[in-house]
Formats: sequence, C-alpha cells, structure tokens
Amino acid sequence: MLIDRYITRAMLHAFVIVFVSLAGLYFVFDAFTNMEDFISHAAKSGSLARVLATYYGCRMVWFFDATSPVISLASAMFALSWLERHNELTALLAAGVTRWRIARPVIVFAAVVSIAAAVSRELVIPRIRHTFARTANDLTGEAAQPFDARYDHATEILFRARAARAAGQTIESPSLLMPPHLGDYGPQLDAAEAKWLPATADHPAGFLLSGVREPADIDALQPLVAGGQPIVTTRATAGWLEPKQCFVASAVTFEQMIGSTNWSQYSGTPELLAAIRNPSLGVGLDVPLRVHARVLQPLLDMALVMLGVPLVAGPARRGIFVAVGMCVAMTVLFFITVLGSHALAVGEAWTASLGAWIPLLTLAPLAAWRAQPMWQ
Repeated sequence: MLIDRYITRAMLHAFVIVFVSLAGLYFVFDAFTNMEDFISHAAKSGSLARVLATYYGCRMVWFFDATSPVISLASAMFALSWLERHNELTALLAAGVTRWRIARPVIVFAAVVSIAAAVSRELVIPRIRHTFARTANDLTGEAAQPFDARYDHATEILFRARAARAAGQTIESPSLLMPPHLGDYGPQLDAAEAKWLPATADHPAGFLLSGVREPADIDALQPLVAGGQPIVTTRATAGWLEPKQCFVASAVTFEQMIGSTNWSQYSGTPELLAAIRNPSLGVGLDVPLRVHARVLQPLLDMALVMLGVPLVAGPARRGIFVAVGMCVAMTVLFFITVLGSHALAVGEAWTASLGAWIPLLTLAPLAAWRAQPMWQ
C-alpha cells in the first residue's frame, strides 16, 4: 500500500505538471494571438479577466478530453523514470517487488483518468459545446456564418440561406425549395429570417419563418400536410403565429442545419444514437464511427499506456532519453493507426464498426505482448 501511495503521488504530480504546462503553453499563445478581440469584447461586457476565464475555462475541459491519454502516458513515463533515475526501481526489485506490482498503481491511475475523461465527454462537454463554436473574434455568436444548402431527408425540403448566426439560432434570408408533394404554395418559401424552435405543446420542433415574401398571401393559405403530419403551418390555423409568419416542422436542429461539427464531435452518445435514428438528418459514416469510437476510447487509452509502461518498467534496461524517444515514436505510430483506420472508414473503404475496432484489435494484442515481461 505504501508503494501504491508513493507511485500514485508521483503520477499525480507529473500529471498536474504536464497538464498545466501544455495547457498553459497553448492558452498563453492563443490568448496573446487574440488579445485585441478579448479586449474589445471586455469593453462591452465587463472585466477582461472574466472574459478570459469564461472562454478558456470551457476550453480547459476540451483540452483535458483531447490530451488525457497522452498526458497519462507522459506522467507514467516521468514517474517511473524518476524511480529509475534515483535507483528506487532497482531497490524495489531487489526487495522482491515484482515489476507488475510497481506498474499496477500507474495502470490504475491511467484507468481513473480515462474514466474521468469518458464522464466528461458524455456529461460535461455536451452541456458547454455551444461555447466551442464561438471563436475569439465572435464571442457573442452574432457574426454571420456561411450557410450551405442542406436537405431535411424526411420532408425532402432543401434549406438554402444567405447566412446563419449562432446567437439566437437564426438563419438569414432563408429560401426553402419545396418538393413536388409540398408544392401547393409554389416552388419555394422565401422569408427574411428563420429561427429554430424546440418542440412545445403548440408545435413540433422546427423553424419559424418571419417576414415571408413568397408566397405573399401566406397568412391566408391552408397548412401543408404530408403523411398525416403538418409540415408547414400558417396563421390560418395557428393563432400563435404573427402576420407574415409560418412554421416549418423539421427534426433537424439548428446546429445540424448549419453543418456545425460541434453537435457530432461534442454530443453525448445518446444524442449521436438519436441522430442516427433521425430520418430527417441522413447522417454520414462519421457519426456511427464516432459512436463506436466513444465506446472503445477507454480501452484504447489503456492500450496506449500499456504500450509505454514496459519501456521503463520492463526488464530491458534503457537510458531515460532512449525510453522517452521510443515512447514518442510508439505514440506517433499509435495515433497513425487510429486516425488512419478512422479515415478509411469515413472514406467507405470499410464499415464504421471496423474502422473503430481495427485499431483496438491491432494495438491491444501488441500492448499485451509488450507487457508480458512485466508479469514474469
């Protein structure tokens, strides 16, 4: 137990130092690069310190999620190398302590970090993902973003627009190309603005179009219905609508409509599964791949650690710098394997499930083979 506490404390110190160093380097460089934007925003909203704390506080969570596997490995290397440098590793082995016993607290610590990252990925990041879409020069989300045409695959309506704004979840100058079975109003619906609204007792989820220009008599027209469900609701049957407004039902959210990668990259697994089942969205292979990768990520994190730990705790005696160099090369090979497999899955070279599982099926046996001398 004393050995566990000693090595765990060394791991914790190393983890904090590496994390703070890397995060500080990234955030200081980014802050100085965008300082004019922060100062300009602080002049409108208050303290510069509050602006920086809000902006980088959320990104600290993202940074932990993105770097935790590598930092866990680096912490293990530093902690075990420190034991080796001060001949404590030799003393422990001479006292009859096995290499597995020495490596056990390192592996447990890495597992705890991996679980913490998974919890953050599923519970914390989805709640703050909207902040990741706002850059330093658009902290309020009011800047216009380009809008690429996107289909609602359930209704077959093609959404086109001039621009979109994250603040208020609005789309500027929407022009909706209507399919033939919804063409009673004409080939398209033109409006000044569209705002996404969640489902309520009055209407399903969808977009509220204001300042409708085409058709000009929208207020007098009857709703458009498809499959027994109202797709376009007008003021003729919905008293909650204002003049020159109509409501277009759509199960595609604002984030999904503007093509933001935030909703898929930073959504929880239940949201990703709901998106796959959503007939309106028509997701690509990247979303099923991300679901599989989410499930396997903790196992891959542990495989990375198990590939690195034997370089220091194994029976082969290497210099610290040689072990660190080999660890860096092994980490590069690890990520090339993972990212390459994912890229081939997105490129439809094989299925999404294979793209996520092949790295684990390749690297886990290699990690077990590399760690085998520690069990002896």
